[in-house]
Amino acid sequence: MAAKVESNIEEVGPVECRVRVEIPWEEVEPRIRRRLGELRRRVRIRGFRPGKAPAKMVERMFRKDVEREIAADLVEETFPEVTGEHGKRVIGGPTVEELDVEAGKGVRYAARFEVPPTVEPTDYKGIEVRRRPVEVDPAEVDQRLERMRQELAEVEPIPEDAMDRTTEAGDVWTVDLEGTIGDEPIERTDVRVEIGAPDAASFLPGLAQAMSDLSRKDVGSTKTVEFELPTEGIRPEFAGAKVRLTLGLRSVQHKRIPDLDDEFARDTGKADSLEELRKQIEDEIREREQLEAEREARMRLVQSLLERNDFEVGPRLVGQEVAARIDGFKRQLAAQGLRVEQLGMSDERLWEQFAPEATFNVKAFLLLDAIAKAEGIEVSDEEFDKAVEELAEERNTTAGRLAAQMERSGEAVLLRAQLREEKVLDFLMEQANVTEAPDPTPEEEVDRAAAAVAEEITDDKGKRRRRRRADASDQADAAESADAETPS
Repeated sequence: MAAKVESNIEEVGPVECRVRVEIPWEEVEPRIRRRLGELRRRVRIRGFRPGKAPAKMVERMFRKDVEREIAADLVEETFPEVTGEHGKRVIGGPTVEELDVEAGKGVRYAARFEVPPTVEPTDYKGIEVRRRPVEVDPAEVDQRLERMRQELAEVEPIPEDAMDRTTEAGDVWTVDLEGTIGDEPIERTDVRVEIGAPDAASFLPGLAQAMSDLSRKDVGSTKTVEFELPTEGIRPEFAGAKVRLTLGLRSVQHKRIPDLDDEFARDTGKADSLEELRKQIEDEIREREQLEAEREARMRLVQSLLERNDFEVGPRLVGQEVAARIDGFKRQLAAQGLRVEQLGMSDERLWEQFAPEATFNVKAFLLLDAIAKAEGIEVSDEEFDKAVEELAEERNTTAGRLAAQMERSGEAVLLRAQLREEKVLDFLMEQANVTEAPDPTPEEEVDRAAAAVAEEITDDKGKRRRRRRADASDQADAAESADAETPS
């Protein structure tokens, strides 16, 4: 823009500014003339061919509309320029409060806009942080071993002399089914049903239980079963629905699960003995728990930081984070063939659900960013290149190719931000007073909350007593002053 644009910015709140802009007439008038000329060439006015209507008639009919359009264009064009000149980072677009076009003077407008808060971190060293000690639960090791046994299980034909028995746990039926779930018809072929398997692993929760009284010799016949679906862990429209199915019993086999011994350990391809396999699983669980305990400790550290450094964040900044989370959640559902409405939810409910966490994440990012600037913490090129090499190995590609892809997609900026945040948290944990202590029990949490409430009440009572003493002292001083001023 050739002409000089005048502007000034005022702060109207911790996260909001107002910009006032004046664009001179010599910049505005040529644009209005050009727009009117373009309009005259294409507009249709009764009694005139396109482009033949008198210019003054076109101006009289359309000038106000053209002025509004030009003014709006100039706001869109100049707003980023003037806010950039004043060094303001704008969150979202402007909210235009005033917009005037005056012949001979130009365009004047005022607009409010959101900015990130100014964060000046304090008291971020020496924070008390609890990290829970890592323990390996033997029950989880047993569960992992059991899952591995299930993965190595083999389905075998049932001997002829065992076919006259009632079906038992481990029997795997292949059936065709037809019937209804509630009012909805259903028809499937080649459905595998394992007797005794958890409902979560079943095509229809409750079907295996409904088939548990079949005889193996029923193969080749049809049977009708009726049962109800559970009310939880299932699509809302089918929760608690009555199911009626006619089953075509095509075949039955039995799943043989390997014994928990050294041979089983060797079959996994991970160890030569059961003891070695168990130790590997324990080490994997311990490593996972160590990472999780560290993540939890860092989360508590950030929570303490935010309690010591309270500041306001604008609704648009939080809104961008919430919108991104909702979009990601919807994409996850879509990958499973589901929609938000099928879960009985709406965008409004999702917004309420994600807003608190989004607010926390935004404030945490801004505070950690401010600490990084205060301490001069940055990510070197060597650190970035090393991270790219590790990612490239995970993604089975070359570091150069991945780096180029990340630059094009913008992922490189996100990776640098993530690495910088990790370095800040490493620094803060080094500066913190970290103690190892287990997570409090629910009873201890209740006691702690009650003690905090009692402390607040005691503090409030103390404040009220101090105020009463101060008021009494003021009243006594006033009375003494009045006595002194009363003539004898």
